[in-house]
Amino acid sequence: MESRAKQTSRNVPLKVISLLLGYTFWYIFGNSHTTTAWITIPLCFYNVQKENSVKAPEMLSLKIAGKRTVLRSLDARDLAIHVDAARLQEGKNLLTITPETIFLPESIKLVHYSPSNPTVELIKK
Repeated sequence: MESRAKQTSRNVPLKVISLLLGYTFWYIFGNSHTTTAWITIPLCFYNVQKENSVKAPEMLSLKIAGKRTVLRSLDARDLAIHVDAARLQEGKNLLTITPETIFLPESIKLVHYSPSNPTVELIKK
């Protein structure tokens, strides 16, 4: 019985080193892995003339991709889709959503958005 206890205590440093190495590799490779996430953000218009109104969905869902650490640090409450209403024509308009209209960091990519063909309507009062 005593020899078994000595054998177990001899392996403790090796077990601790193995645990630390395993955790280190998991942390390094896990955080650098590219992952995706769905977020819901508002659709905002600027340069809307007083004689016009815009009928559009309030929120859109976006699928974004990036490193796990970058996505964790991103606050979706600070994001919005910004559309220049001066570029809209009277009637229905098909929107194209780009990372520039959302002001996404370069390290985050826009993968998909839903609805895939968002339509807004510019109405003259």
